[in-house]
Amino acid sequence: MTKEILDKLCNFNDLSEKEVNFFFSKLMSGNLSESISAAILVALKIKKPSKEEIFYASNYLLNSLDLNSTRNNNYIDLCGTGGDGKSSINVSTISSLILSSLDVKVAKHGNRSVSSNVGSADLFEALNVSFDKDYKDALVNIKNKNLTFLFAPNFHSSMKNVAKIRKDIATRTIFNVLGPLINPLRPSYQLLGVYDSELLEPIAETLMLQGLNSAMVVHSFDGMDEISISDKTHIIELRNDKISKYVFNPTDYGFRIGNSDKLVIKNVEESKNIFLGIIKGEIRDERRDICVINSGAGLYLTNDNLSLSDCFEDIKEKIDSGHIYNILKERFSL
Repeated sequence: MTKEILDKLCNFNDLSEKEVNFFFSKLMSGNLSESISAAILVALKIKKPSKEEIFYASNYLLNSLDLNSTRNNNYIDLCGTGGDGKSSINVSTISSLILSSLDVKVAKHGNRSVSSNVGSADLFEALNVSFDKDYKDALVNIKNKNLTFLFAPNFHSSMKNVAKIRKDIATRTIFNVLGPLINPLRPSYQLLGVYDSELLEPIAETLMLQGLNSAMVVHSFDGMDEISISDKTHIIELRNDKISKYVFNPTDYGFRIGNSDKLVIKNVEESKNIFLGIIKGEIRDERRDICVINSGAGLYLTNDNLSLSDCFEDIKEKIDSGHIYNILKERFSL
């Protein structure tokens, strides 16, 4: 079937669910030659994966974990595809920690740094936040601490079978967008940043196919896979099975446009100190603002009764009052 799959892609035709499942079953088990694997991945990239193909692939990878997880939960994940080349502070990780202090259950799925200076795993490790060993461990942590870190290699071990192929191809493939879509806990809410504006619609439509309650897919005018503080941001929002598109401007919510250069970090120690400075109320510049915006968006997604403005103000007040620092200090021994 591999020849038929490759021919189909080369003729710019979409693959069926059966074909996607066949390809990924062979690929992820290491039962496909590297040359054929690379050819199909590159052909799929050139054709551009459809929302259905992305959904089929993410569904296959989730189902292959053989976990008893469903979308019937109140978990949220904040993550990005990476690859924006910004080497900025760990916005989604810091925002996840902030949200967890506000009785929001955060199922953070991530890895070590690949394209940036510091990955989510690197910052969590520096803060002594434990990595989930397995599904049971994740459920315990999210119940007791409102935060669980699903370290991707502990759950998606089959990814090792494609690591060399991906490295040899040396270009982005469908795998660059699959990471945020294969959280083992299958959260019902998601704030997902993408490295290219062309991915906004297909990823939003994939999240709808996955059955999420609400989500935002974001890409900023200045190229971040976050909601930016230094420029406007394209947002596609999924809520109540409907998709809406709009542009977020920080100044509409009382924020000043920040300097993107101040968001750049060099190492994990710097990232850790910025996080602590934000939650202690010592840092009050664009580094705090971008985390308020993104954690506020997460709070908004999980609460039908609050506007974005309400969420931003609530988080700023709880930082200033010391509430967030005190909760996180006790919970994670900061």
